Amino acid sequence: MMHGYSGSNPRVRRLRRLARDRGERHERRSFVVEGPGLVAEVLDAGRDVNMVLVPESSLGDLDVGPRLDALLARAEATGADVGTVPDSIFDGLTSTTSPQPALAEVGFVDVDPDVLFAGVEAGHPLLVLVGLADPGNVGTLFRSAEAFGAAGVLLVGGVDPYNPKVVRAAAGSAFRIPFAMVGEDEAVEIVERLAEADIAAWATVPTGGAPMVDVANAEGFSALVLGNEPNGLTDDVLAACAGSVTVETTGNVDSLNVAVAGSVALYEACRPRGASDA
Repeated sequence: MMHGYSGSNPRVRRLRRLARDRGERHERRSFVVEGPGLVAEVLDAGRDVNMVLVPESSLGDLDVGPRLDALLARAEATGADVGTVPDSIFDGLTSTTSPQPALAEVGFVDVDPDVLFAGVEAGHPLLVLVGLADPGNVGTLFRSAEAFGAAGVLLVGGVDPYNPKVVRAAAGSAFRIPFAMVGEDEAVEIVERLAEADIAAWATVPTGGAPMVDVANAEGFSALVLGNEPNGLTDDVLAACAGSVTVETTGNVDSLNVAVAGSVALYEACRPRGASDA
């Protein structure tokens, strides 16, 4: 059943807070997905969608109305509440200056780190992100992890993966690839836990590490650890890792953006090996 919600409705007010407040998201264990495309993808992924809203005027729009009608019907069939809000209210719920005409409240999708450890195997390493602060970089790395076949993503501190900017940048990958979260103060402990599970963690460094192609071919490689954008990994994390790797470059470029370096390293780590690679 379609509902018409006002801006004073408690659930609508909660959506506004979820889009802006990390503490609210983690207390409620729910987050906001923005845009018809991403709402459709989260439904495709079978995630727990609690509510879907669209602006009142959009259903009468000949260009987007039929698509939104179908989207609301899909959401309602899963048990989600669906409805409209005045356009001026809808615009205040989203985190973008040019909002797309749909948003959803979705339950958290992260898993326990042990679930990730169990999925690691040759050609499917775990991606470990330590203290990454830029939402765009984290979202991009989610996409690369899914695209190249990583076992999952483990976030050690850093930006909230449920931040709307991360969700948009991940373009649906965060709904599909498993990921887990731990505190940044657990970085060394996580690397040690990986070793105890026979998962060799290799630290990515700008210079001085082994060539990524050599490490990817080595027996035992199974986790790639990336540090935050300006500072990289701390000495104690580096010491806990099995070794360090570097994505080699040419020319005068000092270093690669962490999302670029991580994506290239993941491609090399996950690509199938043939006889010519031996």
